[in-house]
Amino acid sequence: MARTQCTICGKPASYRCKYCGDTLCREHLAPDKHWCVALEEYKKDIEAGRTSSISSDPKPEYGRWEYKKSVKYTNPLGIFAGNYSFLILFLISISFVLQLVIPDGLITRGIPNSYEKLLWLNPMLLEGRPWTLVTHIFLHGGFGHFLINMLVFFFFAPALERKIGSSKFLLIFFLSGIFAGIGWSLTSVTPAVGASGALMGIFATLAVLMPKMKVYIFPLPIPIEIWIVLILFALYDFFMIGSGDMIAHTAHLSGLFFGLLAGMWLKS
Repeated sequence: MARTQCTICGKPASYRCKYCGDTLCREHLAPDKHWCVALEEYKKDIEAGRTSSISSDPKPEYGRWEYKKSVKYTNPLGIFAGNYSFLILFLISISFVLQLVIPDGLITRGIPNSYEKLLWLNPMLLEGRPWTLVTHIFLHGGFGHFLINMLVFFFFAPALERKIGSSKFLLIFFLSGIFAGIGWSLTSVTPAVGASGALMGIFATLAVLMPKMKVYIFPLPIPIEIWIVLILFALYDFFMIGSGDMIAHTAHLSGLFFGLLAGMWLKS
């Protein structure tokens, strides 16, 4: 049977956490070693003296081989191994800096004359520039837009990646962004930028896979289950379509719709 990799360090792994389902090496099997989404439940089990999923000598789930400390494994991605969400966050941050430092007029020869205009999603030019369905995800309209999106990304993207693995996470992130771009292009002629549509896809996928996950919404002081928050977001975007508030609501809804489909597919 093919060996799998630890979602934290990328080393060969043969164990699975019963709390979140992540595939892990022995070193990161304990919930407090892999940022388990059910860490509080694990701590309650420990405090109550109940037996957790972590025994002193856990048995591998995949195959009959065992991870040994003598195994040496080098991943070329280094700290980003099994953490592609942080790699994307880093790339989006670099892209935002480029938006700030590359002035208009630096990029010429018949193409848009700024870094932002080269990569943003312009529905009127989409037929000749299909790559912008992806590149617009890495742009933002200002520091506030960038900060809010990256805060949401920081809290929810790693949780989804740990839940379903890096490859599926990347697929859902980019396809959600592409679907968001298509949805926006079908309903508007105004250029759009931002990772919001892709984030809505991530959020919706999590809501299907982990509906009991608790989320705080400022300024409410109590946590709310993520599926309820998703419904509130969807209703807000739906009723704000056509409001002229400079927010791509149809892009949000398109990304959300794809996330729901992805979550149901993963759960089936």
